[in-house]
Amino acid sequence: MTPPAQDAQQTSSPAASATADWPNPGYAWYVVVILTLAYTLSYIDRQILAIVLEPIRRDMNISDTQVSLLAGMAFAVFYVAMGIPLGRLADRVNRRNLIILGITLWSLMTAMCGLAQNFWQLFLARIGVGVGEATLSPAAYSIISDYFPPERRIRPLSSYNIAIPIGSSLAFIVGGTINYILALIPEIEVPILGALRPWQVTFFAVGLPGLLFVLLLFTMREPARKERHGSAADHGKGIPFKDVLRFVFKENGKTFFVIFIAYGGLVLYSVALTIWMPTMFIRKFGWSLSQIGMAQGSILLVFATLGIIISMNLATRLKQRGQRDALMRTSLIMGALATPPSIILPLLDDPIWVLALYCPIALFCYGLYAVVPAVLQFITPNQMRAQVSAIFSFFNNVIGLMLGITYVALITDFVFQDPMKLNYSLSIVAITTLPPSLYCLWRGLKHYRESMIRAEAWLTPAGGKD
Repeated sequence: MTPPAQDAQQTSSPAASATADWPNPGYAWYVVVILTLAYTLSYIDRQILAIVLEPIRRDMNISDTQVSLLAGMAFAVFYVAMGIPLGRLADRVNRRNLIILGITLWSLMTAMCGLAQNFWQLFLARIGVGVGEATLSPAAYSIISDYFPPERRIRPLSSYNIAIPIGSSLAFIVGGTINYILALIPEIEVPILGALRPWQVTFFAVGLPGLLFVLLLFTMREPARKERHGSAADHGKGIPFKDVLRFVFKENGKTFFVIFIAYGGLVLYSVALTIWMPTMFIRKFGWSLSQIGMAQGSILLVFATLGIIISMNLATRLKQRGQRDALMRTSLIMGALATPPSIILPLLDDPIWVLALYCPIALFCYGLYAVVPAVLQFITPNQMRAQVSAIFSFFNNVIGLMLGITYVALITDFVFQDPMKLNYSLSIVAITTLPPSLYCLWRGLKHYRESMIRAEAWLTPAGGKD
């Protein structure tokens, strides 16, 4: 989809760069903070299930495979199904208001998880969480890109992803703490609701605060849309979805194939390890939920956050040196460093050494994923940014979330047929997913450079240094 020559000249001129009406930087970073807090909240609600998987499995008398469906498929199936239409909606309507509706929905549905009495009730509640969270990131990436000029965009987009380790770590820490406090009380009597298990109370504790957070979103202004692709007459309406598909799968097909498959494979192991590690410690080392929750949460809070900071600074430096593939190359470096310890970790017999090795894994795995928003936004026009993010999310969640968590459970249930060999399943997943994904990423560097060259023809090179 080639823009008219007149538009291309206008968007690439230095004058356009110098006079671009970008919002106040201080307020722009305020928006990043609000959106990052929203993303943190979403990850707490998404990941809280990991810390209570084992008590849910015992209370509901279900298998590892059924548990994996609650953690992965129940959340992801509607997250990916609704992601693309919601992304298309975000490219046309007020993005802030769409996010407000999403947070309200997923917070209520997280609390509803605490009312579940059986597998199917919990499965349906997790679907609701996924639908609500599907509204956030496509709209958030688009909003952030409209608050910062291209040369200053890597840090805010990467900073938004700091919510992933913070939200994940808080889910483990809060979940572990609640279970520690309630460990001596088998059931909690709540008026109207009756007797509740500690894991049910945990869902209420993390879900309901989101309804108060919604009020903060009203202080955020919807930004004007910039860097549009196409004629001025098209700016007031959305681009036909067939044009979005043509842009992704035809004009930039090789690039997006690499992005979808490679990042999906890389996140597969990261998600699988994050979700199943508490259960592995409970079964293999006899740790309590509070012990592993505090340990894993603390490591994520420190090392995963550090990984994102290191990653975005490395990507910025490489880009300032003129490397068009700086963003994807940063992920490749981080992924290569994460692979050896990821294969070894599940095989260790000392829990302290397992936690020690988890530190660099958390750093590199979260670091490799930190630059993904910028990878997408730098090569995508404004009118389709949320939609392209949603398409990426579709592949990423099908591969990483739906398949990853269940992949581990299927190996444990049907290959080893022994829940105590969960650690071997995790090692097999690392061996079969990480090296192929890195090879795909390496082969895709040249394709990404080509997409960057095409994007430079119509993206406004706004002034300023990162």
